[in-house]
Amino acid sequence: MDKAGALALARAARRLLIKVGPDVVRVDRARNALAEDQALAYLVHDDGLMRVPVLVCDDLLVRGFTEELYHEALDGRVPAKGETG
Repeated sequence: MDKAGALALARAARRLLIKVGPDVVRVDRARNALAEDQALAYLVHDDGLMRVPVLVCDDLLVRGFTEELYHEALDGRVPAKGETG
């Protein structure tokens, strides 16, 4: 997906969970805005294509993967350290 497609996904999402290195950036657009240039930095590589993996579920966009991140996205909670699904 190119830059325009990534930006369209970001605009459609109310909530975003974005893995950045070892951390997760949590954005709730109802509470705080996400500038388009920052969304592009999180979602698009220097080559202009979207970073992967990406999960879109209703109004939630998740970029990146860890088991804990997907639990948070799909179950609505962060599992305790060492806890499995």
